[in-house]
Amino acid sequence: MSNPQASLQLSTPAALHHLHITSGNPQALADFYCRQFNLLPEPVDAKGRRVLRGGARSFIISEGPPGALACACYSIRTAAELAGLRERLQACGAAPADIDDPLYQPGALEIADPQGRKVSFGVPKYPRGTDAEPARLQHTVFQTTALDDIVRFYVEKIGFIVSDEVVDENDVVMVVFMRSDNEHHTMAFFRGSRNEWDHHCYETNEWNDIRDWGDKFAKQRIPIFFGPGRHGPGNNLFFMVNDPDGNRLELSAEMQVVEPGAVAGVWEHGEYTLNSWGRAWIRS
Repeated sequence: MSNPQASLQLSTPAALHHLHITSGNPQALADFYCRQFNLLPEPVDAKGRRVLRGGARSFIISEGPPGALACACYSIRTAAELAGLRERLQACGAAPADIDDPLYQPGALEIADPQGRKVSFGVPKYPRGTDAEPARLQHTVFQTTALDDIVRFYVEKIGFIVSDEVVDENDVVMVVFMRSDNEHHTMAFFRGSRNEWDHHCYETNEWNDIRDWGDKFAKQRIPIFFGPGRHGPGNNLFFMVNDPDGNRLELSAEMQVVEPGAVAGVWEHGEYTLNSWGRAWIRS
């Protein structure tokens, strides 16, 4: 892959703020997230969108293909910074489009990557608060059949920064972790045989929170399918479960904070990298 540091870089930090998920049964999926994550639903709007709000985690759920992410939505701090990002994207040929998103203030924009995934940026309509059960929405991950092209788009056009790469025995890059603020990754891509949404993650405060979330899912008879463990890239503790549509949710703690200008790391593709504590889930 070309130099991962050859990025224009986002002119302002951007944090994953909310997700727009589609479902064949949007009300059932909304009920799950409200119940498990203590979210407050707003009335279904004229576009059929179900808006679920929490302190540091929010969703839009609408009818559509199950297991699909309509948009990964990132927050920008101020309208002036958003305007600067829009100008930068236009200069890079990224063609941002205006959008109406009920969780953003007016002026939000959306971009499609070369394979059609959508990412938006906007100033939040509501300030991010805290939740009684800490777990802020923090990153999302995809599988792609065109890893090199996709990473080049997010680095060279949007301005994400590569934190780490995972390479196989032939020096082929298999996974790329990218950041949009000072946390190790707010987006990542796996090289695979499909183009699909892989998972999304909530960052807690500490190991005891991981325990408490595990207990909460257990009481609902929602089993852990991967973890608990610790990732190599990012160094975060984690476990994963599924929602009713089969979307994968990760609970995490101790995500690595990256110093400005840090050189991207390189990891060996294998179980230890994906889970230094034991067995790993290797995408194919």
